[in-house]
Amino acid sequence: MKKSVKIITGLLGFGMLIPGIAKFFEPFKTWIYRQVSITEMPFPEIMQYFVKFGEVGVGLALLFLVFKADNLDSSIKRKLFYLSNLTVAIMMVVAIYVHLHPDVPAEILPMESKPPYLAIFYLILISINFYLNRKVKK
Repeated sequence: MKKSVKIITGLLGFGMLIPGIAKFFEPFKTWIYRQVSITEMPFPEIMQYFVKFGEVGVGLALLFLVFKADNLDSSIKRKLFYLSNLTVAIMMVVAIYVHLHPDVPAEILPMESKPPYLAIFYLILISINFYLNRKVKK
């Protein structure tokens, strides 16, 4: 893995892991439940745990890649890289939807910001990560 890809992957991993862990504690615990409920996602009681464990899991997977990628078979490394990055991309698209939902107040969003700056920034990082990873292969 190229150093620039490791750095971006590490940033994404850390950026998913820490907020994912925070969502298990107040006030984030209540905020995530309210976000899921207000946007009328199915089964909000269960969905909130998919969000929490999903963020923690993908964060750990990305950090695992950063520290153990050299020990992995190239096929597994490639699949884990793309799966993890695509998972974060899907999460960020959902985050943009939640941020832009008219009934979701800014007070229950990260950084209390209606514009989804962080989600867009993550999508840009993922795009750069894909580009740099692909560039390395050629």
